[in-house]
Amino acid sequence: MSYATSDGKSLQPPALAGWVSEEAQAHFATHVAGILTPPGDIAAVRAHYDAINHARVEIAKQLYPTRVERQVLNGVPVDVVSPLGQPDNGRRLICLHGGAFMWGSGAGALVEAIPVAAVSGCTVIVVDYRLAPEYLFPAATDDVVACYQALLEDRPATCIALYGSSAGAMLSAQVVARLIADGTPVPGAVAMLHGAGLDLDGDSMTVAGYLNGMAAQGIPAPRPVLPYLAGTHPGDPLVTPGDRQAVLEHFPPSLLVTGTRDFAASSVFTMHRRLRTAGVPAELVVFDGLWHTHHVDTALPESREVFELLGRFFATHLT
Repeated sequence: MSYATSDGKSLQPPALAGWVSEEAQAHFATHVAGILTPPGDIAAVRAHYDAINHARVEIAKQLYPTRVERQVLNGVPVDVVSPLGQPDNGRRLICLHGGAFMWGSGAGALVEAIPVAAVSGCTVIVVDYRLAPEYLFPAATDDVVACYQALLEDRPATCIALYGSSAGAMLSAQVVARLIADGTPVPGAVAMLHGAGLDLDGDSMTVAGYLNGMAAQGIPAPRPVLPYLAGTHPGDPLVTPGDRQAVLEHFPPSLLVTGTRDFAASSVFTMHRRLRTAGVPAELVVFDGLWHTHHVDTALPESREVFELLGRFFATHLT
């Protein structure tokens, strides 16, 4: 299958390796290759992704038995996702959804929380943080920190972890940097999937378009993709903590996950290297041939692998 570039020329994405599962190969051909963000205003884009994520949630619910309860935590709306048939192990995972800081709440967030709760045996707190363009930095950080402080009231930080993908991965790093700046105990672990505490840049931003069957010039520049960061200053450690070793030195054990066809891969690679240089126990897992946030399609074998990685990582590093 080939796809038209912006200049009308045909573009054939490279074939996936034989070790990529048949399910992932089929999903790539029908739902990933050549697909761009739909045009329209923010309401239309949110509606588009919400419809996709509602279908994903139904699949996740069938595969991963959990209970979901809507609550308010320290003034912030959250969804509390608990594994069924498992005792409460006392650990709490804060899930921060992706969506360029502009969409992904609700069903999109639950897709990232339901499997992790079921596999890890931990209760997952899904923070419904405020979105751009209505709210700008640091609104999302403020919301997550409020929830984290509420959890600290009845458990130590070593029982709490942060994780997120894409914008949620960047937000996870921003929250850790904020806690360090405030002198608040950092969580026992943090996992950043398909994103990190750095701007989107590097080779992956250039080659991802080709690898995913679309024109590389069709990928917008990093800053315009993230209007949430409008008005922030380059190098601000609360925005891109990966640029400051003095901040990274205080990060908790970190897990980073990406794929070779992920446009955010370069930022993930660089974040991992800088964490290691700063002396932080940091693991990096790269899925060959897999794309940005592939784990949200929860039926893929590679997605199950991500959830099991997270479960083992949190079991290792949380008390």
